[in-house]
Amino acid sequence: MYNKKTYCPMPFVTMTVNPGNYISRCMMSVKSMGEIQSKTLQNLAFETLRSNMLNGVWDKEGCKVCYSRENANLDSQRLKWLKNEKIYLDEEGIYEKNINLSRNKIYHLYLNFSNICNFKCRMCGPHFSNAWLSDHRKLLEKGIYKEIYIPPKSQVDIDKFLLEFGNDLQNLRQIWITGGEPFIDNKLFDFFEKLESYADLKNIKVSVNTNGSKLDVNKLKILRNLKQIVINFSVDAVGDLYKYMRGYNYDFKEIDKKINNCLKLQNEQNNLNIAVNGTYQLYNILNVEDFWLWGKKVANSKKGNWIEYRTLSGPNFLAARHAPLTVKNKAVKILQKLIDDDKDFIHNHYLQQAICECKLNAVPEYIKKFVNFNNELDNIRNEKLNDYCEFLLKGWREEGNLDE
Repeated sequence: MYNKKTYCPMPFVTMTVNPGNYISRCMMSVKSMGEIQSKTLQNLAFETLRSNMLNGVWDKEGCKVCYSRENANLDSQRLKWLKNEKIYLDEEGIYEKNINLSRNKIYHLYLNFSNICNFKCRMCGPHFSNAWLSDHRKLLEKGIYKEIYIPPKSQVDIDKFLLEFGNDLQNLRQIWITGGEPFIDNKLFDFFEKLESYADLKNIKVSVNTNGSKLDVNKLKILRNLKQIVINFSVDAVGDLYKYMRGYNYDFKEIDKKINNCLKLQNEQNNLNIAVNGTYQLYNILNVEDFWLWGKKVANSKKGNWIEYRTLSGPNFLAARHAPLTVKNKAVKILQKLIDDDKDFIHNHYLQQAICECKLNAVPEYIKKFVNFNNELDNIRNEKLNDYCEFLLKGWREEGNLDE
């Protein structure tokens, strides 16, 4: 048996592959546990991590995202995996059968395809979008970030991955694909064509996180042989705020049209589901009602569609908790009304998490970091925060958290 206070299923039954061609412990970590080699999942670093998890020891640094979220009484990926074994893996009891320090079966693959992306979302960075590189270098010159090595473009070597792990993938139940932008070229479709030699696609559910701008909707028909294919659109905000947050010359009307085209395709492709997601943070703290009501229409249009509204994991200075108190109080009222207006809506737990986030204390240091970061980024991109979120600067000034 395992210690539920520290045990996480991900290092035991999942595998996370990153575009620098290395394996990390889970989707929440970019720290390398070793190269894409079959022996990596059985190395000393993984065995030590698993042993500690089973015996009640947190890796507070390596698992700091989940550790800090749980300490703040927020949901974490670890807790989600503990609660959702049947949802994620279609079966219960898999965790208990796979608590060895090595040689567990791989049931879930998290594939971070590449850092090649055409968007440069404000909460992202060059680790996940090479479009961010130019802005990142300019922010480095201004002292906003610490100097770290980031390869200009990096992507997973799929042939090497399948050579090393192909024979271990016959138990796969689910694959989550992110980037970068997975649809920026045809490599995603090539991957599934090659994977068919190692796993039965009819047993695999797939979720692809995408900005949608490069998606050819008709090509989704190629993926009919999967058990399920979910196209999960990252949107974050509706209206003009969408373009400001997402950092690309693509407006909300365009992404809304693309999503509607996918909804139409669902009528003839039974294995296709559509989801929309956002990350709750400073920028969209008061855009939540418009986003939620729009997203609910997508979620309610077909069984298996959904809306996802995660509270931000990082960067810390973008977290909604740092908003002015008057803004957070207003946001809580909006969030609670959305819950009260439809108490039976299955995805309301995201709104509850957002309320918890808004009730956390702001940190003045992070407010200053946000203002410095955003001022410099606005200058680089020739944009103005006050055109979209005037309430932030106004509220901080009134509270004495900003110099005039």
